[in-house]
Amino acid sequence: MQAARGVRCLLLLFVWPAVAQAQTFWPSFISGQFPGSSASPVAAVLPADVAVTAPAQDVPADKARWSGQWSGWACRDAVCDTKLVVELVTAEGATIVYAFASERVKPFSTRLQAKFVEDEMRAELRGGARIAYRMRASGDLEFVWQKGGEWAAGVLSKAK
Repeated sequence: MQAARGVRCLLLLFVWPAVAQAQTFWPSFISGQFPGSSASPVAAVLPADVAVTAPAQDVPADKARWSGQWSGWACRDAVCDTKLVVELVTAEGATIVYAFASERVKPFSTRLQAKFVEDEMRAELRGGARIAYRMRASGDLEFVWQKGGEWAAGVLSKAK
């Protein structure tokens, strides 16, 4: 029994990094989409305690640029409203607030710990859904939510 537990633990050590680094599904059309307002009749709402802290001077510029607030759309025909606040950035990841709403999804927001993986910022929601963002040269963000075979994608622009 002890040996079987040891083997399982050893397998988890080798498998876990592969799961954590699983490739993000990005729909092929996303790079051709434009930022803008959502068509959702229901707005995503951020919590009152959202606060952006300026990145420390030792945070690399390619990570520091993530600091701030974005809003935009997701889902087919832009019927979902989404917001992102990157409250605190480090070289490895960020504390983010993700907000989402649509006619079919009651508005919610959640504070998450995100990780930088290659050119993406990724986080996992309760229930196993994952979100990922990648920044365009323009500073706009591409967004994808995925759980199993389901997904939603969109584009967010930085709040002025």
